[in-house]
Amino acid sequence: MSYRERPVRFLLSLLTTDIVVRLAAVVLAGLIVVRVLFAGADGFLSIVLVLAASVLLWGLVWLSGKLRSLLTRTPPEPGDWLSTSRVASFLTTRSRSRLAAVLALLILVVHAGITGYVSVWTILVAIALAAIATVLSPDLRLVALLGGTAVVFAAATVFLASAFSGSTEARALAVSVAGVVLPVLVSSKIGQAIKRPALTVTHHIVLASLTLTLSFLGWTREDWLPGVMQRCYTLPTSNGITFLRASAEDGRCYGLLDTADPGVFATAAFGGDPVTVELQRQILAKNRPQRDDDLTVVWLGSLSCDPLPTDKTRCADGRDYPSERDQLRALLLMQEQMAPKDENEGGALHVVIADATQDVRHADEVAKIIVERERELGPRRVVIGGGDSRDVTQRAINRLLDAGIPFIAPNLLADLGAPGKPFVDRDGYLQLAPPNLEYAKDTVARLQERYRDGFRLDIYQHVEATDQYTTSLVNDLLTAVRTASGASARHLASLDRIDETACTGSSRQGPPTALYFADRWTRFADFVRRVNEVCGHSQPQLVIADVSVSRFMANHQLRAVSNADWPVNFYVSGPGCMSLPRSTYELLRGQVEEARDRLGLRPGAAFECLGREQHPEPGKDRRACTLDASAKLTSQPCEANDLGTYLIPTRDAVLLADALVFPDPSTSGLDGLYAAKTWLSTGAAASVTGGRLDRHTIDVLMWHADALYDPTSVVETPSEELRLPDDPATGLRAQ
Repeated sequence: MSYRERPVRFLLSLLTTDIVVRLAAVVLAGLIVVRVLFAGADGFLSIVLVLAASVLLWGLVWLSGKLRSLLTRTPPEPGDWLSTSRVASFLTTRSRSRLAAVLALLILVVHAGITGYVSVWTILVAIALAAIATVLSPDLRLVALLGGTAVVFAAATVFLASAFSGSTEARALAVSVAGVVLPVLVSSKIGQAIKRPALTVTHHIVLASLTLTLSFLGWTREDWLPGVMQRCYTLPTSNGITFLRASAEDGRCYGLLDTADPGVFATAAFGGDPVTVELQRQILAKNRPQRDDDLTVVWLGSLSCDPLPTDKTRCADGRDYPSERDQLRALLLMQEQMAPKDENEGGALHVVIADATQDVRHADEVAKIIVERERELGPRRVVIGGGDSRDVTQRAINRLLDAGIPFIAPNLLADLGAPGKPFVDRDGYLQLAPPNLEYAKDTVARLQERYRDGFRLDIYQHVEATDQYTTSLVNDLLTAVRTASGASARHLASLDRIDETACTGSSRQGPPTALYFADRWTRFADFVRRVNEVCGHSQPQLVIADVSVSRFMANHQLRAVSNADWPVNFYVSGPGCMSLPRSTYELLRGQVEEARDRLGLRPGAAFECLGREQHPEPGKDRRACTLDASAKLTSQPCEANDLGTYLIPTRDAVLLADALVFPDPSTSGLDGLYAAKTWLSTGAAASVTGGRLDRHTIDVLMWHADALYDPTSVVETPSEELRLPDDPATGLRAQ
């Protein structure tokens, strides 16, 4: 055979299944090392830890003489330059290829543990490496023995740990016996039964370690299994902002998201509604790696719900979160407005979406996560939102303030136990909207103007001890009515207390009756049905609804199926586009047009606020279509011509957050929080002194609809019968 033919024949000899598997092990190991190194400091640390541990282990084994060298070489034929190369030697030696696969697998696992990020490729490559290492093992029966024994005794350990859960000592003893002693004792007997040599000390150590690892996963299954099953889990070692958990009770996913790619076990967005999910993805995709001078806004609210069993994209109780989507749209528009022209510049808006699930049930748990990740949020970090004024919301806000994290509340109004005070009366809590007492006073003033000789106010509210918003509103209304001459008020705790005395044509003698809905918007549909039943062919004399009902009024489907042809006056959480100064309106109009695709709007004419540009009668819009309605409606599509009532307050909250001067936490608390005069969307000026907002920036606003069941009918002023002498003639402010 000639000298040149030898390399060719050697290469052909490598084309066997065994050699291909070894080659795959080496190639995958190399790719993993390169990929992990691209992760920066975390990747380098992963490799260093694995190599250091491997060298230490090898040194101990070498010193003890318990393991033969894995680097045994077989001398090649003289003159064969290819077969004598180190690469060929590595490929043709099973132990070395297996070692490369195992080390690469360890690097992959350690890297995932350090970063807390697990992707699909991580799992697939790990499975491939484990399979390759197993195939390259010289004794497959040994692998099966160790693996099978570990699985069986891990399951037994979990069972015993649960059985002895009442005693710490008994549980520790059970775990020790089932997880360490028994596997070691039994494995030798099993080895004899399958006629293989006795296990060495190294095998026993591997068996005990594997059993305890699997047992630990079993003991802690309540911490990770619900999240994995619901695609709502990030590793505890995650060093980023994103952190997700699933409730063991109801399986609802809650936590923080700030990246569009959170990993294979983590959801990419909260909730199931396609429009809501797409908005979140647009926001998260615009986030960039943080800089110290960037502004981090954590939006805290509710985006998920208890779904219908037959349709996971819809909520069981009919809620649809149009107001929350408007808040997300505000964040998306502010991201684009604050985006630096140069990627090296600071001042960008980094948005973190924090879902506390339906009715903000897990707000306090989310607050704990935010506090734990305070360092990752950066020095300029603010939490905005809150969802509902409930006990759990108040606890969450106090927890954040205790940690030195400011909180801006665009729409929290409760003042339970402290009428006229903010929901949380502490430094660092900035409430843009007035408290419930101001809304109660406004209601009484309008009723006094309407009924000069007195009136009766029936206030419906389903009693819920932890709902501070509705409870405080009822108390404030009862208090405010006392100051009105000839007026009286009563609390209706159930729908059957609503009777025909509230209807037109009632035979009851005495002052007229006005109905006030002071409950959550999710009960407004039941309230409407009760009024329809009681009044029959007549109508209610007057219906006023609280701010919460503005969420109902923004939902076209809920309004359409209400079958109520009577008018309703309702308070709103913020101004619509008609109340904006010209400069703000033109700015937002251009932003909406530029972001039309990202906002999910339909192709069509340029965005214009009806009643401001097209209507001859300012203030009225007989074909109202908010941004959300334009994105959501499919059977009856409409062209967007209004912003909704939750977009502007959230936008103003971001403007205020960007203006804040954060105190040095080492020398001052939130009483050092400061902001100079900042002009907001409505033309109002906001300033912060000593950690307190000088005055609220959102006025008490009442709108009305002439027919509740017509979702295109919205008037951005009170009805004529409830107007005050100093009310503006239209929804427009002075320019």
